[in-house]
Amino acid sequence: MSALRKISKWLAYTAVTLLVIAFSLVGSIDFTPLHEQKFYQRMMQTLDTLRLNKSKKTHLQVGWSKFNLLPDYEMPMAGYTPKDKYESVHDSVYCRILSIDQADQKIVIISVDLLLFPPIIKERLNQKLREHGKNYFLYLSATHTHSSIGGWDDSAISKFTTGKFHEEWVNTTVNKILTNIEAATLSSRKASLHYWEANADEFVENRLDGANGKVDGTIRGIKFTRADSTSGILVTYSGHATNVDLLSRIISGDYPSALSLKLEKKNTFSIFLAGMVGSHRLKGFDGTDFERIEKASEALSQKINNTKSDGELDSVSITTKHIPIEFGSSQLRIEKNWKVRNWVFSSLIGSLQGEITYLKIGNIIMMGTPCDFSGEIFVNQKMDSITSSTNKHLIITSFNGNYTGYITEDSYYLNGNEEEIMALNWVGPYYGQYYANMITKLLEKK
Repeated sequence: MSALRKISKWLAYTAVTLLVIAFSLVGSIDFTPLHEQKFYQRMMQTLDTLRLNKSKKTHLQVGWSKFNLLPDYEMPMAGYTPKDKYESVHDSVYCRILSIDQADQKIVIISVDLLLFPPIIKERLNQKLREHGKNYFLYLSATHTHSSIGGWDDSAISKFTTGKFHEEWVNTTVNKILTNIEAATLSSRKASLHYWEANADEFVENRLDGANGKVDGTIRGIKFTRADSTSGILVTYSGHATNVDLLSRIISGDYPSALSLKLEKKNTFSIFLAGMVGSHRLKGFDGTDFERIEKASEALSQKINNTKSDGELDSVSITTKHIPIEFGSSQLRIEKNWKVRNWVFSSLIGSLQGEITYLKIGNIIMMGTPCDFSGEIFVNQKMDSITSSTNKHLIITSFNGNYTGYITEDSYYLNGNEEEIMALNWVGPYYGQYYANMITKLLEKK
């Protein structure tokens, strides 16, 4: 009996210990209504009193540059799953830089052929610019290709998501970006611009609700024509760049890279920024990986080349602002009503942080988000009607240098079980409406 009592006590102590550990690691999802959340109230107050930085109306100087992101040593790959190294290169991956100078405003738009714009590169780039006394306004994005290099994340969980961290590559890339910003600025020429868009709904579908989910399938962009007759084009689209097989070890920029090459047959320079890709995927293209890429890039380039100008502008004002977002505690889901606690999330991934990047050039408003932002929110909230009523145009992009997971329509969070809202939503319920409210308030700013 004595031995049995000892075993019983040991089992009881073990059970209590496991319960304590479980309680410290796991908590319940917070479903407190959005308008009652303190972080939401603080953010709305901030936006109510926010002042944007606006320049006087003058001519623009526009330049561009690009460089290859691949080093001469082995690198891991980041996409669906990390791979310790790539084995071949189908098409190389680049960083593209668009410089827009106007009076005292110096705008630099940067997009990388990566899964997202690495937060560590954003941080170090801003630090270097401050050290050099460069007052550039950075607008960051990525093409979101799932078949490019990794090794750019130094968080505790990075080796399971983006592969082994490569300090050397990060530092080299930061220095190359700085060099190419200067090259783009030095190449600047007087330029005019116009907004364009084309309907390509037939090439995207809603991956969360293929039958009834809404999609934003509009290709949007800006065309810059310089005084020396050279031209540059900025393009955004909502289709995920996931044409290359998830187990492939072949480097490729996917369809955004192929599209840029096609557009550069008629333009001197092209830069692609992932649009409202959350919940959107390409459809309608069959064949092997690279046959689909070729077909998609050809179809999209034809639509772009057939667009008409919305009216050329050669003298505009520019408005800018980096707006930090208030976040509640992280809510990385492990089951429908349960999450890992905030300290666990922070230890593995880092604290939630991000901003909305606001850039208005003439009557074109660009907003960068720190997430996979869903075009379904854009459609359901009728965001285009807010701008079109005042003769403005809106371009929303994803991956602006921080990453806080997927932002989709809130109804999916409450009723679905897809990966996008179970494993890839890191913020919890109601954030679709939260982002919609933030964007709407900014659109209403004069």
